[in-house]
Amino acid sequence: MKTMSATVASKEFGRFIDAAQRGPVLLTKKDRPVAVTVSVADWEELVFLRIDRGIAAGLANLEAGRLRELTDASAEERLARFQARIADV
Repeated sequence: MKTMSATVASKEFGRFIDAAQRGPVLLTKKDRPVAVTVSVADWEELVFLRIDRGIAAGLANLEAGRLRELTDASAEERLARFQARIADV
């Protein structure tokens, strides 16, 4: 992964953007990593991977019986438990 200081990135923004199109760029400030910049295509791929992983986890929970239907009664019960907890704080 390419590394670039925040100072250089700001002074040479065009080069910074071009580098991010080719691959992730690690930005540093005072020699400490502070951010990673990726292309829009890479970002979209990461978002879709997270969504796919979340769907897979939800389906696994459903198949394992770890989920239950949210009804009006169960929602009211959860709200009452929450209100009791925050009243104690």
